[in-house]
Amino acid sequence: MANLSYESTASSSYSGLDVFSGNSYENELKLCQEMGADVQKLKSLHFNTLQLSEIRKGLSDKLDVSKYMDPNLSWGAMEEIRLEMYQGIDMSSYREQGFDTTQLSQIREGLVAGIDVTPYAKKVYFADQMREIRRGLTKGSEVPIIFYQDPAFDALQMREIRKGLQAGIDISHYAHVTMPYLKMRAIRTSAEDGLVFEQKDIDRYNAGILNQMHKAYLDKVDISKYIARKFDAEQLEEVRIAIKKGLPIDKYITDDMRGDTIREIRIGLENGVDVKQYADVAYGWQQMYEMRIGLEHQLDIKPYCKPLYQADQMREIRLGLEESLDVSKFSSLMYTARDMRRIRQSMLAENIGGKKGESIDQKAETSPVSPSRITGEDAFVNDMLEHRDTYLNFEEGNMMCFLTLPERMDGRKYTEEIIFKFLEKAKVIYGVDKEAVKKIGREGKPVIRALVAAGMEVVNGRNGYYEYFFDTSEELEPELLKDGTCDLDKMKCLQPVKVGDKIAEYHKATKGTDGYDVFGNYIKAIPGKEIPILKGTGFMIMNDRISYVATYTGAIRMVEGKVEITKLMVVQEVKITDKKIKYDGTVFVVGDVFSGSEIEATGDVIVGGHLESSTVVSGGEVVIKGGVTCPIRGGITAKGDVCAKYFEGATISGENISANYFINCKVEARGYVKTYGRVGMIYGGTINCIYGIEAASVGNKSGARTIINLGVNSGILSKYNNAQKSIVREVEQLETLNTEKERLKELGAGNRELMQWKVKINAAVASKETRIRELKAEIASLEEEINKSNGASAVITEMAYANTIFVISGVIYRLESDRKTYDKMIFKADAKKENIIVL
Repeated sequence: MANLSYESTASSSYSGLDVFSGNSYENELKLCQEMGADVQKLKSLHFNTLQLSEIRKGLSDKLDVSKYMDPNLSWGAMEEIRLEMYQGIDMSSYREQGFDTTQLSQIREGLVAGIDVTPYAKKVYFADQMREIRRGLTKGSEVPIIFYQDPAFDALQMREIRKGLQAGIDISHYAHVTMPYLKMRAIRTSAEDGLVFEQKDIDRYNAGILNQMHKAYLDKVDISKYIARKFDAEQLEEVRIAIKKGLPIDKYITDDMRGDTIREIRIGLENGVDVKQYADVAYGWQQMYEMRIGLEHQLDIKPYCKPLYQADQMREIRLGLEESLDVSKFSSLMYTARDMRRIRQSMLAENIGGKKGESIDQKAETSPVSPSRITGEDAFVNDMLEHRDTYLNFEEGNMMCFLTLPERMDGRKYTEEIIFKFLEKAKVIYGVDKEAVKKIGREGKPVIRALVAAGMEVVNGRNGYYEYFFDTSEELEPELLKDGTCDLDKMKCLQPVKVGDKIAEYHKATKGTDGYDVFGNYIKAIPGKEIPILKGTGFMIMNDRISYVATYTGAIRMVEGKVEITKLMVVQEVKITDKKIKYDGTVFVVGDVFSGSEIEATGDVIVGGHLESSTVVSGGEVVIKGGVTCPIRGGITAKGDVCAKYFEGATISGENISANYFINCKVEARGYVKTYGRVGMIYGGTINCIYGIEAASVGNKSGARTIINLGVNSGILSKYNNAQKSIVREVEQLETLNTEKERLKELGAGNRELMQWKVKINAAVASKETRIRELKAEIASLEEEINKSNGASAVITEMAYANTIFVISGVIYRLESDRKTYDKMIFKADAKKENIIVL
């Protein structure tokens, strides 16, 4: 069978990367020039950035780069030739046999590792398959490769068999060419966790169901009856989660509900809404989603609880209800979702929610005097009306009407009948002050300015809000003392709560009070909006739909808008003689944690005293009120923030890390590192953080080597660069595989060997596409992290001592002498990330 080559030319590229961007290209050219390369020649040959990188690396290693300085070679081929020369491996015999670049790479890596490459140095294997065989031959992790050496296995199948052999499990249950790798993985991972499937289950169920059986085993949940009811993997996933969380899912689901609809019911139960309103097989999951969101936003969803509505129609009605619009104006099934959106947005733009602009019933507010009694004055009233602006002045948006009565030319008086008639004809009909008008009429004198009518001010509704019965502040901020240090003793970092305690009460939105202007125009109040129900763990909403009550005793806090109640373990102190503390919740140590202790918690860890040479692993935040000293062993690893009175010789990893001072510590912060007050210092050790530091001083008088590494560290950049290269390589290989796939289509069915080759190619294409999606997601995540770190800086408010090394966005700056400031100095990388500037 002909060899399938992965080779590609330099023109191949992946549009999602910046490896061919101007900045990277110019940087590589500059580095090549510094190493003696002819830049003009490199430009004329039109090498791309990755190719230039390989030339630069070869020059750096003092290799003969002329052997691969060919623009027609892909960067991968150039890399392979460079590595062969650098490692002193002669690959000419394998190259003559027609192996492609990726295959040559696997053979070379085996030779470097001292492996007999004969078992896999065959053109029948793809490079990915070669890799799995090579790993099975590697010293220290050798396995009998005979079990997966058959080239009919794809690379992913080979991987599962190899991992099973390394784990020491019985791979005979799944080491079959006909079994998909996902099913192999489900069987392997289950066996590694102690669940060995019977053969009948392996034969009967697909990978998805086997995975759910495995997860149920780990969760100690019984889903056997649902498997017997022939639920698929998606259905089992949702049911398993619901049972694990103690939700009464059985009351609301039927066998013919899809997994995604069961998920909406499960989430609704978790969030405490009345799922009976939408737990109906007549609804699709998108419809259920719109109804669930409406219930979570505390709306009356009856106007759109109809299966005939499409989900996008439901969405428009829901949004209209949230905006307090009269949804009856666009909720007819005759309207498409687009029509509904147009009408809704038009109503919203015009602020139409009810009867705005209509006049009130004029009968109750008109003049009490019959027009027939003043018919002799009609001509004068009409004259007044023609000069209305002389007599009437309207203010505050027609909410107030002022009357001015100049002296009459005919010497007669303004009677109350005339004034009432004039106001009526001027359409001032609401809020007329009858007593004021009568008084003016009785006095019969000219009036300069008198308030004769006032409208009713509209009072808009108040939005719904929560009244909390615990401190909802999310930041752990210690008290600063007069000497500039922080005092963690008074820091409120643990709020206890008991089962049955009310944690919050919801105050519903009010409708408001409508108003009128003096012309009787109806001004509708904007009703307040309800806000979503509380989300989180460890509490429930009561039947009154306004009271929230803790369902178990523990510690309560607000995290990113969600209420979290975690179980609480309280111990007086922890010693090396005690067993390792491993707790699903928050751990509070009243006193000290002595040397050699171990604490692992899914929630926060709070230590009231000192921590010495011990290990703390936290799924939340860590607070050490008495400080940390770890000169021998131990350290702190947390998913959240870490703070202590001080850190000495400690290894700390967390989000934001703060203390009075850090001495000879190794810090890994995914956010900021901060010290407190004028005595806050960092000296000795290494500080690695993404966003920056704030400290009074860094380093010390004795010149202790202190490294401040800010922004994206080399590890993240290395991951990013490797991911970039990997995706370019994978795209190149996928293009070649797709070319072969199209060629095979033209050949027709062919013989059995050709059919096997087609299956193998199709499997390889699917594998590459999956890998490319994974790499894209990884690159997007890394790019987001890199972008966030662009403004990283070190803010020093007192002194930066000599021998302090700043590494910001990869740029190194060493302080040669002490630098003092009377305000603050800021160290940061310049816009091009070429130098460190001090502001």
